[in-house]
Amino acid sequence: MISRRVFLSGTALAAASGALASKAAQAAPATCQLALRNASLPGTVRAYVTGHEQSTGNWILLRADGSVYRPGSPAAPGTPLPVDCAIPLGAAGSSPKVLTLPQMYGARIYFVRDDTLAFFLNPGPALVEPAFATPADPNYGKTWSFCEFTFNSSQLYANISYVDLVTALPIGLTLEGDATHSVAPLSDGAVDRIASALTAQTAKDGQPWDRLVVHGSDGKVLRVISPQNLMAPYFDQPDRMPFRDLWTAYTDQVWQKYRGTDLRIDLQGGRGVFTGRVSGDTLTFTGGHSFAKPTSRDVFTCNHGPFANNPGDPDDRKALLARLAAGFNRSLMLTHPDQPGGVTAADYYQGQVTNHWARVVHANTPIGYAFPYDDVRPDGQPDVSGAAYDGNPRRFTVIVGT
Repeated sequence: MISRRVFLSGTALAAASGALASKAAQAAPATCQLALRNASLPGTVRAYVTGHEQSTGNWILLRADGSVYRPGSPAAPGTPLPVDCAIPLGAAGSSPKVLTLPQMYGARIYFVRDDTLAFFLNPGPALVEPAFATPADPNYGKTWSFCEFTFNSSQLYANISYVDLVTALPIGLTLEGDATHSVAPLSDGAVDRIASALTAQTAKDGQPWDRLVVHGSDGKVLRVISPQNLMAPYFDQPDRMPFRDLWTAYTDQVWQKYRGTDLRIDLQGGRGVFTGRVSGDTLTFTGGHSFAKPTSRDVFTCNHGPFANNPGDPDDRKALLARLAAGFNRSLMLTHPDQPGGVTAADYYQGQVTNHWARVVHANTPIGYAFPYDDVRPDGQPDVSGAAYDGNPRRFTVIVGT
């Protein structure tokens, strides 16, 4: 079994850190309250909290009694987690389950309805978490979802992530600290509307948007997965990969446009505007940062080929990458040579070739990430990414249901 985790939106976390840097330096508390609440769902709801311990980098899970479980390294891959880390929640509308949350990063809070989730360990130890796009995974047919957070010495940063999937379990959050930050859950029926809209898009352009829809054994929509997760099993078979040619003609047009026109990208925050031109097959910006022509895999994952987020890259290149990736996903590259300014959210996803997953998700959700750099926004425009962060967190409330 493979331990796989996509850590989304390092850009968002960096942006949040930058915002906090303007305040006087102040370490975040070592712990805060975590309140988990079943807002409206009938039946049994359980939660699981997983992540990496801030001080050691090792995997940890919280238990229902408030203790921290630190798994040991197993003798063989795919060893079932030896302890029960389910956190039972009360009935719909009941008081929350309150735990003490330690600093941890790359963390998730899972909810599952009328079932339990199976976790496994590989040597290391490495935690193998539930896989929503792998039919062989024992959790595949269950009704579950998650949100993500990182709690470190600077802040608690959390987001409602639709980078990977949307499900019939709506999640909302409230972070109380120096201010109160709230992100609303999906509305009733949103998952069915998203599924219907993607199926309709397939009828328009022939692309496999309808294959993003996963049905349960009862025929109802169980979840809708994002394009990169449909593509992932075919990464080593590019000739068979879904969406493999979706962006080809568009990127050709973009590269042709900027052979004779400047592409200007504002890194924002006083970091300057970088100018780029295409020569040969390479887009090169001020400072020598260059990008090859992206493929569909590069655009959808935002972390492959020229869009690979390499930790050792200069910050300027990372900022250019984020704005390029956002411009492609939102189909702004042909219409707006100045990025990311001069647009509003109404300008996003207007091209025939665009990230229709992100378009449909945003049309049916109050707020939330639909691709990893969804936090990129013009100065003065509202954030659509569904992130909340605070340098002095006191209580982090996560609800499931509406």
